[in-house]
Amino acid sequence: MIDEEYRGTKQWSRDKQAVFSVVWISFLSAAIATMVFFAVFDPVELSGYFEGERDISRDAGYAIGFFFFWVLCAFCSGVTAFLVRTAPKRDAKHRRQ
Repeated sequence: MIDEEYRGTKQWSRDKQAVFSVVWISFLSAAIATMVFFAVFDPVELSGYFEGERDISRDAGYAIGFFFFWVLCAFCSGVTAFLVRTAPKRDAKHRRQ
């Protein structure tokens, strides 16, 4: 028999919420960006534009593209979260004007 009483879910810290929000939003954005980008471009054909003999498979191209978009979206979301959190707070006096 369990003697512990359920106390609800644990509350995350503000920093942890911000990090996971950035990761989740950037993941979803990267998934959409990957679908749109590779609907137009073929990763095998794109590998031919680079110097050297780098033949990549289609699946590897999709993976590289997804992680590229994920890093790009995470950077953009992270900068946005930083700017929102460091913005000066307005007090009630400024709201009335």
